[in-house]
Amino acid sequence: MAKDPVCGMDVSEQTAAARERHGGQDFLFCSKSCAAKFRANPERYTEAAKGNEATGHSCCSHGHAEGRPPAVQPPKGAIYTCPMHPEIRQIGPGDCPKCGMALEPVDATAEHDDTELHDMTRRFWIATIFTAPLLVYVMGNMLFGHPFASVIGPATSQWAELTLATPVVLWCAWPFFVRGLRSIRSVQPNMWTLISIGVSIAYAFSLIATIAPSLFPEALRNEAGRVGVYYEAAAVIVTLVLLGQVMELRARRQTGGAIRALLELAPPTARHIRDDGTELDVPVEDLHAGDRVRVRPGDKIPIDGSILDGRSTVDESMLTGEPIPVEKHEGDEVTGGTVNKTGSFVMKVGRIGR
Repeated sequence: MAKDPVCGMDVSEQTAAARERHGGQDFLFCSKSCAAKFRANPERYTEAAKGNEATGHSCCSHGHAEGRPPAVQPPKGAIYTCPMHPEIRQIGPGDCPKCGMALEPVDATAEHDDTELHDMTRRFWIATIFTAPLLVYVMGNMLFGHPFASVIGPATSQWAELTLATPVVLWCAWPFFVRGLRSIRSVQPNMWTLISIGVSIAYAFSLIATIAPSLFPEALRNEAGRVGVYYEAAAVIVTLVLLGQVMELRARRQTGGAIRALLELAPPTARHIRDDGTELDVPVEDLHAGDRVRVRPGDKIPIDGSILDGRSTVDESMLTGEPIPVEKHEGDEVTGGTVNKTGSFVMKVGRIGR
């Protein structure tokens, strides 16, 4: 196994998409995009190769043999923000102090940390295992006239419900209680405030009713001297909320992957025109707003900007679906990833990837 010097991903001789030789050493790459970045500036990546190897960071979203994307860690120092409250910004992932949503990286090209998705998925399946028999028992008694009464008595059934509901409430729902408590402390009530209070009250009431039913008025007790409990309500609420969290986090991961796949349509390098008039191929991420870039016939436009000098026709079908090229003159806007057809022009960089 070798390490891709651009993204730090482990690559084998069999799975390598490209190979480059520099300084008497062979380098393997996980994708042609990484190989193109290396060709444009090999010194940059050979010097950073050891750093990538030490941190193990990966900028690629290629899947494993099973088709699942590799687990990644967010880059150090990455800025995260809340989709609902963009004024919230912090270094590293976490939860929004206002709404409790998981923060997302400001950089749309950054890999998402899947730690929370894996955690919520594990909690959901464990909650489902405990909630399913609890729900079957309670709903069976409600809909079919207590079919389990001959098998298990009222007091024993409540202790059984307590046994099934406790792991769901105390472990599976623990992140909800943490977020709910944080919202109360910051006086920013949100969804987690409602969920944590509702689940805890239902569970606490049922626990007291199970342990000491004599504390309740006689009017609340049935003929067996027991008080009705709500373990299944607390467990089902937790399980459904966990399902929603898993669906939301998966959708975020897929959306982030789609954005990165779209950005992959843009070429990895650009023909940068320096202040002294010389031209050099550089990685697109090294460009800054205001830089001048030459786009030759047949090239993909590397980045968003406007034409300074020249004219051409540009295939914008990736944006509009229209197959007929659009004429572009000085001052017209051009978009990264579209294809220059006939002429050559010099453009000014307007918006960079970040």
